[in-house]
Amino acid sequence: MSSAGPGDGAIDPDRITVGEFNVMDEFLTVEKEISCQELAKRLLEMPRGAVFLLNEQKVPVGAVTARELLLATVRGSNLLTMTGEEIMNTKIMEVSLDDKLSEVFPKITNFAPYAVIVKDRTGNFVGYFSPKDYHEALQKAGVL
Repeated sequence: MSSAGPGDGAIDPDRITVGEFNVMDEFLTVEKEISCQELAKRLLEMPRGAVFLLNEQKVPVGAVTARELLLATVRGSNLLTMTGEEIMNTKIMEVSLDDKLSEVFPKITNFAPYAVIVKDRTGNFVGYFSPKDYHEALQKAGVL
């Protein structure tokens, strides 16, 4: 990754952390057993973002966007009888509020996650590093 030059407004990715972005927006959380019909209703409540499905310990185990509902429909699934757990995407990456962008960028590039969740120092889920946040981070670091 090339470093931006002085005076161009970029911030050194070694000096900015995930916690400096608004990771508390663009998502909802639900129990993984939620019906797909209810899940679709929840997705319609958000202009963009993801719904994270939580296990019994309140840990995200999957994510659903409109894409998963469309994929299930194309595959001929009966969404009226299915749960979110049956259609969720489980390719989730975890980062910490304290992780520096210089550490996060290569991880996201290498892993290519469906969603990036954010945890606090004690390992509790606190947010979603959304595509919007990622794009903003790349801009701040002078990559875009």
